[in-house]
Amino acid sequence: MKIAILGAGISGCVCASQLVRAGHEVTVIEKGRGVGGRMATRRMEGARIDHGAQFFTTRDQRLNKLNQIWLQEGQVVPWYDQVPGRTDLPTDMRYRGRIGITGPAKSLTKSCDLALNFFADRVVREQKWKIYERDGENRVIHADHLVITIPSVQMLELLNRSSLDLGKEAMSGLGKIRHTRCLALLGILDRPSRLLHPGAVTHPANHIDWLSDNQVKGISDRPALTLHASAEFSDHNWETPVEEWAPNLIASAQEVLGAEVVSYVSHRWGFAKPVQTFGATHYHQPEIGLTLAGDGFGGERVERAAISGMEAAAAINKENP
Repeated sequence: MKIAILGAGISGCVCASQLVRAGHEVTVIEKGRGVGGRMATRRMEGARIDHGAQFFTTRDQRLNKLNQIWLQEGQVVPWYDQVPGRTDLPTDMRYRGRIGITGPAKSLTKSCDLALNFFADRVVREQKWKIYERDGENRVIHADHLVITIPSVQMLELLNRSSLDLGKEAMSGLGKIRHTRCLALLGILDRPSRLLHPGAVTHPANHIDWLSDNQVKGISDRPALTLHASAEFSDHNWETPVEEWAPNLIASAQEVLGAEVVSYVSHRWGFAKPVQTFGATHYHQPEIGLTLAGDGFGGERVERAAISGMEAAAAINKENP
């Protein structure tokens, strides 16, 4: 069966991998330049910086089995299981990408067809699905089954453009999904920071939820910071020019790091963490060949988003053994 997966975050990538293993022909469609979604790694002035998700856990044995493959491939390595001085935090092992958090997503999609830089304008269900690209190359992708894993707001916009109504219950569930927003800063440091292993601290200063040095973390040759602002700060400054809100955060970060930021760029994560979910790990409507998944279904953390994609694939494989 030909299956198209819209969205190349971890949920879509895990779903794709499971479906390929079951013998399906899978095309992953992504509006960006690469796979991974919020599992994002960026190169900047000789540095390598994880600027979205920073790690993942494997509390669920299904994900642990996948992680064993990533460990064998050298995609990931154990990072830390306890934050110094934070006995209140869980002691589960956190895994990071060996050279960036995008490694697992790339591994999962290596046997798939990729349609990158593809913005899905609308989807049409006739005998099969047709996914139409907006602008670009005006590509049209045909599929027997469609999986959508993009954020719920974007799902609803796509369904609206496509004049596709999934019924009161499903549409209401999609409408209730809520995410926080996060303003992020990626910067180059003038010297190694004073952070010790694992090279990251949570809530080190007012309005900062996460601060790390990617060199101490082990993925960058140069000292380079990742800073995630709090949800409250991000909401308040979402429409504010970066030049107005970044300096105060950078000043606070420099005090913690013991190093100066010599250059930086910002990134806006519009769908950072789900705070209200659909109420099920996925939505499956075999009558029309449609499945929905993502962290808006599975919940916060990379692991839960991955399991959402895995269970979506299981539902499809059950209908199409």
